[in-house]
Amino acid sequence: MKQLLNKYLTVFVMMLFLIVTGGNVIAGGLVDTSVERFNAADFTASANITNPWWTLPAGANFLYFAQDGNDCLWDLTQVLDDTTNAFVGDDASTNARTVLDRGWVDVGCVHGMDFQTVLATNPEESTYDWHAQDSEKNIWYMGEDTFDGVDYAGSFTAGCDGAEAGIVVLGDPSKGAFYQQEFYEGQAEDWGKVVGLNEENGTKYMRTKEWSPLEHGAIEHKFYSSIGGVGELFRIEELKGKTVITDLFATNITNPPSAVGLPVSPIPSCPPFTQPQP
Repeated sequence: MKQLLNKYLTVFVMMLFLIVTGGNVIAGGLVDTSVERFNAADFTASANITNPWWTLPAGANFLYFAQDGNDCLWDLTQVLDDTTNAFVGDDASTNARTVLDRGWVDVGCVHGMDFQTVLATNPEESTYDWHAQDSEKNIWYMGEDTFDGVDYAGSFTAGCDGAEAGIVVLGDPSKGAFYQQEFYEGQAEDWGKVVGLNEENGTKYMRTKEWSPLEHGAIEHKFYSSIGGVGELFRIEELKGKTVITDLFATNITNPPSAVGLPVSPIPSCPPFTQPQP
């Protein structure tokens, strides 16, 4: 376990060096994610996510791993065949790709790297996300239905109760560009910023910073590569002096766990969100 984590950390340090040193960048600024900008965007074939930084072909999945103290954390992101356009207001009829994200905690890392055994248990947190791509390949976040074992805090649907879609990954990022990723007052108010861009041997790297005014002191740094559009390679989460490094462990694992019985729905709805059954 220690050797494996040291290997990941070494690769991470190398990537960080590449990202923060050298490379031509273009000064960025505030990216318009207003309702007016959203309506002006071209959302033809919007459920076909081909963003070069995070490509989401139907059927793909991404498995992430982190060690938090003595515990092992696993996160599985699955791109489903399903799409949905069940949004309302200015966002009505926008077609989005449905993505299922689930997280597990292996207390004490008793299963080591045997993630299949861990994934066969009930997840600690389950989320259905909805993503739509515009003509500039920006990936818009249309909402989520999320349950963390306690409540549905953070759930929102674009167009419902004042909630607005935001951008999670830019199609053509520039250093300094910042953007609202989601907005549902008091529930979901995340922001993102491109803080590093670099190109090395034909491969582009990007570093972003994410934060929310609802979680003071919580910051996430995410690291992307243009190779294969696999999304995050690394994620560094900081909260009150504690740092957790999450890395991409595997892609397209076989036999992902069934989603039957989850307390969340793949179909967007307006609040109040469905409460779990006792």
